[in-house]
Amino acid sequence: MNRRHQAILEQIQAAEPGRGQTTQRPEHLGTARKWYGLKNEQRRRILLDFRAAHKDLTFADWLALIDSLYHGDSYEERCAPQTLLLKYPLHRRQLPLAQLDGWLGCLDGWAEVDGTCQTVFSDKDLLADWDGWSALLASLAADANVNKRRAALVLLTAPITQSDDARILQLSLQLIDRLKGERDKRITKAISWLLRKGIKHHRSAIATYLEANAASLPAVALRETRKKLLTGKK
Repeated sequence: MNRRHQAILEQIQAAEPGRGQTTQRPEHLGTARKWYGLKNEQRRRILLDFRAAHKDLTFADWLALIDSLYHGDSYEERCAPQTLLLKYPLHRRQLPLAQLDGWLGCLDGWAEVDGTCQTVFSDKDLLADWDGWSALLASLAADANVNKRRAALVLLTAPITQSDDARILQLSLQLIDRLKGERDKRITKAISWLLRKGIKHHRSAIATYLEANAASLPAVALRETRKKLLTGKK
C-alpha cells in the first residue's frame, strides 16, 4: 500500500460514522466492499486536508496514490480519488486515458462509478482531446463490465450540460442507442439521467430523439425525460 494511502486510510478508520449511519454496509450502494460508514462530506474533508498539506505533490506521486486507493479494500478508499482528481487539475489534464480506463475497472456499483465519473471531467477536458475521449467512451460502452458501461454514460452527464457542442450530444445519443436494450438499472437510470441533462442545451433534439425511439428506450428513461421536458423538473 502506498504510504500516503496508508495515512489517508488511518484517518478514514479513525473517523466516527456519519450521524444516523453504522458500519453495516447499505445494500443500495451496489458493492460488497467494506464500508466505514462515513458521510461523503467526511471523506471529502479528509482528502481536502491532504490536498492542503501536499500542494506540491508531484504527478508521479499523485498517480501512485490514486492507483493505490483504487485498489483499496473499502468503499471509502475507492471513492477517495474523486477529490484528488478534482483538486489537482494540472495533474488530471496529464492523465493518460488508458490509466483512467484501468481505474474504472476497479469500481463496483453505481455509487463508486458515479464518484469518479459524475462531476470530475468537464466539457473542456473532453473537447481538448476529443478523439481520445470519444474512443474511450465508445470502448467503455462496449465493455463486458456493466460498471464501465455505466461510466460511459455518466462521464457525459456534466459535459452535456456545460457545452452546446453538437459532438457531445451526438456521442451521447450514439452510446444511448448502443445501451438502450439493457435492463440493468445501472444502465437504464444512467440513460434517463443523460437524456434529462441534455435538455439544457439540446431540448428540441432530445424531444425528437425521445419520440423516435419511444418503443425501444427503457421505460424509466422515457417517463422521466418526458416529465422533465413537460415540467422542467426531474
